[in-house]
Amino acid sequence: MAKIIQVIVAFVLTFLLVGCNSQSGNTKSGLHKDDSLTNDHKVPTPLKSPRRLVKNYGANDSNRLFAFVGEKISVEPLAMPKGSFDNGFKAKYAILKKVYGNFLEDTIEFLAFDHYGKPPFSMFKNVLLYVSADSGTYYQQKYMYNDVYKTKDGRWAGIYAFDDYAHTYNKHTKIKPVKVEFAERVAFPTRMVDDDGQKLVRLFPKPYFKTVGDSGIAIYGNYVEDLFELKKSGYLSARALFEPTAQQEEDMVESRQPEPAKTPPGKDELKLLKFWKIFVASLKEPGTKNFRNIALDSLYICDSVLSTDDFIGKCFEKVIDQEVQKRITDKTKLEYISNEVDFNNIVTSNARKAIVRVGNEYRVRSMYVTCSTRNDHPPTMRFDFIETRKGYRLYSIDYSSFKECCQDD
Repeated sequence: MAKIIQVIVAFVLTFLLVGCNSQSGNTKSGLHKDDSLTNDHKVPTPLKSPRRLVKNYGANDSNRLFAFVGEKISVEPLAMPKGSFDNGFKAKYAILKKVYGNFLEDTIEFLAFDHYGKPPFSMFKNVLLYVSADSGTYYQQKYMYNDVYKTKDGRWAGIYAFDDYAHTYNKHTKIKPVKVEFAERVAFPTRMVDDDGQKLVRLFPKPYFKTVGDSGIAIYGNYVEDLFELKKSGYLSARALFEPTAQQEEDMVESRQPEPAKTPPGKDELKLLKFWKIFVASLKEPGTKNFRNIALDSLYICDSVLSTDDFIGKCFEKVIDQEVQKRITDKTKLEYISNEVDFNNIVTSNARKAIVRVGNEYRVRSMYVTCSTRNDHPPTMRFDFIETRKGYRLYSIDYSSFKECCQDD
């Protein structure tokens, strides 16, 4: 008997409909930074110039977002260079409703790129699409769309947009799913067979869907105006098309923090926490005397050994900046590891003599501080400490954004 896999529709609805791993406005996105089409994202280059592939709307149409409800006229594959990361497509849609931005014509041509295959939005008759102009050529905001349907009162609405509500920037959104009376039943099969012949059973979460027989019927959703607002405050803000609020930044930073320990700290952890308070105080005090006292005479920075004096002179103020000062006191959680570490190449011999071995291992303890950079990938700085005969000492800081200051002149 074939194995039955139960999956939540909110996570994989579009994947099951089109047989690929593409993301949509109604599935759990899992986007990586390199997948996002932001204003500075390098668009894949088809074999022909984009301006020869789709209509050019004028050089003045640049970096503008246009969101609209469209009806598919055509979606055709493009010839892409061998080894291209993405598949390219030329799309033409009739504009049924303008939701955001200006566009004078009643049809639009744009390019779309998808890493996984045919873009899932092309599988639906009507979709809420998000496109941006670059010197007159429009490109789909990568993976961004919502499948939408007519309602009994003549409006457009989509089903429950799980990944938009799940985006950390939307943690405090005031938009809520509402019951929608669709003009026709909006339903999806609960059972299907994937490309490998494996049977899949989709579970449609209540109360947003009602399961009747082998169908999941949409009950809740949002009208297109709210669907756009969710994209605007979530993924589009993360792609820097809109400015996130201070609260959104706090939510994003907090979501990237390590999970707190589930058990009370033991003797060793309490010892480290006591030292951590001293270490944090040394970063905030005028001068660096106390910092020098609680660091080894050399530090492992940016994959190389740097004397503590050189670090203080070249990097300290750039690394321990205002953002770190803000977060390091109350936005840090404890994590620790105990590993075999070869210190022969990462500290000086004098520093190595003071390190305490635990059996055949060195006890390395790490503390993490996540900082805001006003996007959806806040970086985490790691402070590594090693136990010496005089107590814990700092021996390493890992944080890629300050590599330049650590290089030799």
